[in-house]
Amino acid sequence: MAYSRLVLALSALALAGVVVNADVQLHADDDDAWLRKDFRRNMIAEAGNAAYKHETVHCDPKAVGSVAGCFDQNIPAVGNIDYKFGAPQVSYPTDGSPWGVHLTGPYPDGRTYLVSWYVGAPTIGASVMRPDVCGLKTYAAVRKAGAKGWTKHTGSVVNYLRAYTDPALVNGTYLSPQIHHVVLPHLDPNTFYYYQVADMNGQLMGEYRFKTLPGPGSKSVYPLRVGLIADVGQTVNSSDTRDHLMANKPQVVILVGDNSYADNYGALSPDDLDGSGTNQQRWDTYQQLWQPLFSTVPILNCAANHELETEGIPAVINNTTTSFSFPTNYPFQSYSARFPVPGTTSNFGDITQNLYYSTIIAGKVKLITMNNYVPFHKGTPQYQWAMKEFASVDRKMTPWLFVQFHAPPYHTYFTHYKEMDCFMSIWEDVFYEYGVDLVFNGHVHAYERTHPMYKYKPDSCGPIYITIGDGGNVEGPYRNFVDEINPNNNKTYCEALQTGGKSPVALAASNPSGWGPGYQRQAHAPGCPTVTFQVCYYNDIITRQPATSVDNGILVPSNMTAAGQPAMGFCQNSQPTWSAHRDPSFGHAILELQSDSVARFSWYKNLEGNAVSMDDVVLERLGACASRMPSSEMMMGRRMMSA
Repeated sequence: MAYSRLVLALSALALAGVVVNADVQLHADDDDAWLRKDFRRNMIAEAGNAAYKHETVHCDPKAVGSVAGCFDQNIPAVGNIDYKFGAPQVSYPTDGSPWGVHLTGPYPDGRTYLVSWYVGAPTIGASVMRPDVCGLKTYAAVRKAGAKGWTKHTGSVVNYLRAYTDPALVNGTYLSPQIHHVVLPHLDPNTFYYYQVADMNGQLMGEYRFKTLPGPGSKSVYPLRVGLIADVGQTVNSSDTRDHLMANKPQVVILVGDNSYADNYGALSPDDLDGSGTNQQRWDTYQQLWQPLFSTVPILNCAANHELETEGIPAVINNTTTSFSFPTNYPFQSYSARFPVPGTTSNFGDITQNLYYSTIIAGKVKLITMNNYVPFHKGTPQYQWAMKEFASVDRKMTPWLFVQFHAPPYHTYFTHYKEMDCFMSIWEDVFYEYGVDLVFNGHVHAYERTHPMYKYKPDSCGPIYITIGDGGNVEGPYRNFVDEINPNNNKTYCEALQTGGKSPVALAASNPSGWGPGYQRQAHAPGCPTVTFQVCYYNDIITRQPATSVDNGILVPSNMTAAGQPAMGFCQNSQPTWSAHRDPSFGHAILELQSDSVARFSWYKNLEGNAVSMDDVVLERLGACASRMPSSEMMMGRRMMSA
């Protein structure tokens, strides 16, 4: 879509007819606004061709090979096959030279990065033992572009053993290649660097290049280009996403989890998609496929369900689990060894310290990365950590506040619909109170952007939610919306929703904590609500209630309402008013921050290439929003934002 220059944002807001609730007051910006308890952050207005619109793009038969494929998830999408093990696109050397090079960062100081790579090949078999590599050292060297001398840094070598306890899988026991990690500290901001990494013998090899981001105090920060991808995998579609993203020249990439899809493969064969135990060699091939991007642009990753990898090993997560380690309990093992979180300087491969993190991007963005697959309720380590992170945000120092976690709370696709209501019952008010600007999610293999929203309604003081799980993985794109009619039975997909054979209504009556997959619910606190129903509003002049659905309707599976009360439903029968743009296709996004208050968001569809974005909107902050939290629940962070 063409991009139109930003016009007066207040006029755009008025013309678009956006409803601002009566208790939200607009105020002129001033330097002391954040010192007042009743201020959170500026509300977001949209401008450009996509402003305040509701766009639905249905499944494209070109993406899945046939019209029938658009209504049958079992028909593979075109190009939706992983590169075969041993194919040149995913092959790695076994002679001791480095491979799978990738950058992580920036670290919270804004100037430190991590470079990681592999040496050698994995060892596989029932009798494999894990050698001690704690005493090994590795090296990387950096030099500024145009300089002659190299600065050498020392790092750590780790490995991991995936030791199957399932007798049927023991022959697939996997010892990783050597995994090398070197911290590159205190690099100059906004500077091109060349770097080299060590081989098996400590010899520095290769010459890679990347540019550091602007740092705190940098004079030139904007425009700042942030790439967004998730659920990427290692198919032909994956490499298309990689190449298109690289062509758009991001300065940093936020990868919202689900990396390799190794757990779709059996432990005994890297080409057998039987999902028995996970095939760790598919992590190795993934690292090679993505090296062209990951070695040139720093990545900010996120633990997700395909990183859990619990089958066939000792791995237990429940609502009280607080720590993980080999050999007693080790989900997230591969991810933790390969992608240490920003800030890690020791104990590389430690699972417990690798589950969530925060960092600062270019001195202007606070990114809080959460994990919805480990306990997150009050009293848990993640809750206590995250609340401190939110309370420490200073919007004068970091005017942008982003959150990422894998599973999306707001989307309209049939698969994974409304699986995050427990999580949001705890965290949505926190996001709202602390003024989160954007929330990034994956998991749903399609694209959707919301308008600013809060609790299933448009709200200009709420975050924008971006579902970007359309990276190209082997499971294929999700193709259908809950409000869409399935031509095979002439019913909406909403009417087919069930968990364990029970509809949402039946589950609400028998087990209101039982909606969604087990790998999500296992971390929930007892009694956490998972099934919610919303009231349907029509455009009503008398009550002044805005419509909640584009076509003024809602699908009610059963009457969940007391006599005389408004009807409530689990799904709507058309695109909700909070949904801005949805398209069941593969692609990536670029978020270009243009100033402390203006950003341009663009989504690119693989089928269309990079010539034009399919969804393009400019976001600008207006007057500040009043707090919505009851005074008894006002969080101390209100007073700490400018501390």
